Amino acid sequence: MELPVAPCERVLKKTRMRVSDDASKEFAQLLEETAIDIVSEAAAIAKSKSRATVKKEDIIAAKKKIFA
Repeated sequence: MELPVAPCERVLKKTRMRVSDDASKEFAQLLEETAIDIVSEAAAIAKSKSRATVKKEDIIAAKKKIFA
């Protein structure tokens, strides 16, 4: 899975600074890695509750756990 670089570049450009291609690619990679960590944790939370569906509450709990 690879996040598209263009949307990541648009987010970076909100700083009103120029952004290198390498910076955009690195940011996209960071977002992807972070998303995978959150989704993995959310899936574990759902599984611990004997569910096959990841819910919004699982994502929120995973985010809190990872960024605590």
